[in-house]
Amino acid sequence: MKKQLTHLIKFSLIITFVFTFLFTPLHEASAFERVPTAGVAINGEMVDGINPIKLEGEMYLPIIYLSKILSYNDIRFESPTKTYELTDGSTSVRLTMGGSRARRGDDFINIDPPRWIDETGYVTLDAASALFNTYIYFKPENGSIQIEKPASKYEVQSGDTLWRIAQAHHTTVNALKAANDLGSNVIYKGQLLNIPPREETKEIEPIKEKKPVDDRNTAPPGDVRSAIIEEAKKYIGAGYEFGATYAQAPSVFDCSLYIQYVFGKHDIALPRTSREQAGVGEAVDINNLQPGDLLFFTTPSMYSDGRVGHNGIYMGNGDMIHASSSRGVHIAENFMDISYWRDNYLFSKRIID
Repeated sequence: MKKQLTHLIKFSLIITFVFTFLFTPLHEASAFERVPTAGVAINGEMVDGINPIKLEGEMYLPIIYLSKILSYNDIRFESPTKTYELTDGSTSVRLTMGGSRARRGDDFINIDPPRWIDETGYVTLDAASALFNTYIYFKPENGSIQIEKPASKYEVQSGDTLWRIAQAHHTTVNALKAANDLGSNVIYKGQLLNIPPREETKEIEPIKEKKPVDDRNTAPPGDVRSAIIEEAKKYIGAGYEFGATYAQAPSVFDCSLYIQYVFGKHDIALPRTSREQAGVGEAVDINNLQPGDLLFFTTPSMYSDGRVGHNGIYMGNGDMIHASSSRGVHIAENFMDISYWRDNYLFSKRIID
């Protein structure tokens, strides 16, 4: 009888815990304090302001405002699961309130669980750093939020391993250990690691991926290629905005929205971001390009993890048409003769075949 009573008590405690976990609201208003508006500086230049909060001794930043400051302007929110999906046109970041794992592109990363407070999502400075490939810290001398972009350092999160960090930054464990003079694979939460130099970080997985293209255009491939190039030229002069939304097209694009829009006009459905677009179709050597092939590049001024950061459409004769942050939609003639594109070129993919 005593043993049955013990089992009954244990069962009751489990039921109480599960019920509490499932039905307790995420709202935590009573636990936080507001912090005076803080200036936000990117690489030492003050660009905006933000309203942090403090919770359990940690400083948190509102996700939506931080995303916009970092040019992740395409923001989507799934209310039933309290999940945000944010994109800057290159990479999508996906995080759920209360979850300790988030997705950045195709990589899963560990973060401090985001909090849902006053109908808004908040993240710690460490979590924000990991999500956006930045290094974010508070500067008490002037009460500002400092953002190093792209990050040269990474703060180890709970659950991290060197292998997982290497995967997320598109490098190797050996390169990480060398950059930090590590004699073993042991790391600890809060430890600051140097990210290996640019030449040792490069995203190469997409070239191996061969996801099918949703192509409903029944015309001969040669005709489709010609039509795509003619379509692309219609938007020369259109403006540029990181994370531009479909509603802004065709007057404003980012690089991947431009490509998605142009191909969509000819019944070829491509994913939204340049990283996702890099995963479709077949790899093609740069010496065998045809008009309509997609070209992929890194963007070292924005990302230190060597990720796909930009893409364009090959036109033929060595030319590329694309939406760039500096000039909007334009043609880069003989793009491989331009040092910036030559130095940051990754690979090309064929999706019209």
